[in-house]
Parts: sequence; structure tokens; C-alpha cells
Amino acid sequence: LEFLCGYPAASLQERLYVNKEMQGVLIYTVAGAEGSFGGLVSLCKSKSIGELIKSALHRAKDCASDPICYHTDKQGQGTAGLNLAACYSCALLPETSCEEFNSFLDRKLVVDKKIGFIVDRK
Repeated sequence: LEFLCGYPAASLQERLYVNKEMQGVLIYTVAGAEGSFGGLVSLCKSKSIGELIKSALHRAKDCASDPICYHTDKQGQGTAGLNLAACYSCALLPETSCEEFNSFLDRKLVVDKKIGFIVDRK
């Protein structure tokens, strides 16, 4: 996302909104010398956002540290072992960007063929 909108990753922040009826994600930043809101706003157009999601799902399938990253089982990795298939090569964000401090992350829950929430979509 940082390469497409013009902001460095440490300048972007996210907030998740989740309940039974709906879910949402807010990606925001403070305007400054690093980039412009126009780059971030233009990514929210219907075609752009769909392509961003497809690209993110495709990239979540692989990590430079696989198979070690993907096959981390019960012991976990990261702070207090709170992450499973997530490392600095694939899923972790700068600490200022993630409101949950990069905890409870697992690529398997999204893209795994047996337990993932998202199945392969063309």
C-alpha cells in the first residue's frame, strides 16, 4: 500500500471495526510532507480497492521466511508467542501503524486451504 499511495508505511495507521452485522477497516494518516491524501483516497475507488484486496490475498500466501513462518504451530512467534504464520517478512507493520501492536496475527486464518476464511478466487 505504501508504494501505491505515496506515504511511508510508518505514517499509515489502521483501525478495525468489527461486529456481527458488519465489518470495516479505516486506513488513515496525517497530511504532511511525506505524501498527499489524494494518493490514499484514489485507492478507495471500487476497482482499485478490489485489486488491492486481491493483491494482498495473493501476497499472503507466500513469505520469504516460509516454510518456517507458515508452519509455526502451537509455540507461536513474536512477543509472548502471540503470532503464528506472521513475521517481519510478510505481515508485521511498523509499531506506530498497528493499534493491536502486531499481536494475534496468522496468515493461515486467511489463506490456508483447510482452515482459511478466504478460498481461492480467480
